[in-house]
Amino acid sequence: MNPDSPLTIYAMVGPMGSGKTTLALKIAKEQGAFFQSRDGTIKNFHEPIGDLQGYERLMPKALNLMFSKALEALKNGQSVVFDVGRWPWLMELADAADAKIEIYYFEISSEERWRRVQKRNDEKPENVYHWTMSKQEFDAQDPRRHLPDSRPGLKFVKVTE
Repeated sequence: MNPDSPLTIYAMVGPMGSGKTTLALKIAKEQGAFFQSRDGTIKNFHEPIGDLQGYERLMPKALNLMFSKALEALKNGQSVVFDVGRWPWLMELADAADAKIEIYYFEISSEERWRRVQKRNDEKPENVYHWTMSKQEFDAQDPRRHLPDSRPGLKFVKVTE
């Protein structure tokens, strides 16, 4: 990672319903960065999902595609925003593109996240997973996220609302 790079990889880290995609879209617009969505990528595969396991089955394929598209954008001089953050995947991308990383990590209450997921279940917005998440699936997720150790070229931003 290069702390002096003009290129930034913005990554959102948090459980479902925490607001990752909303903030990622805002940052992409403000920074003129290339937006990469795991949900949107998976949806574009046009494969049936049905439940959380179906979604998780498609994640590696989505992340590989997102990595290659992001690397291309970075090599063309455009920063990238992900609505998801995976380590060491992000570090590999930053090293390959000589970029720095900003990780936005979300600490949102379970009650608020569940309210947001219910709203998404009802509204079924475009480019978001297309199954109705049950309370049981929601409760089974581990809301904790492990962040990497601090290092040059890596910035952390805590999001609480």
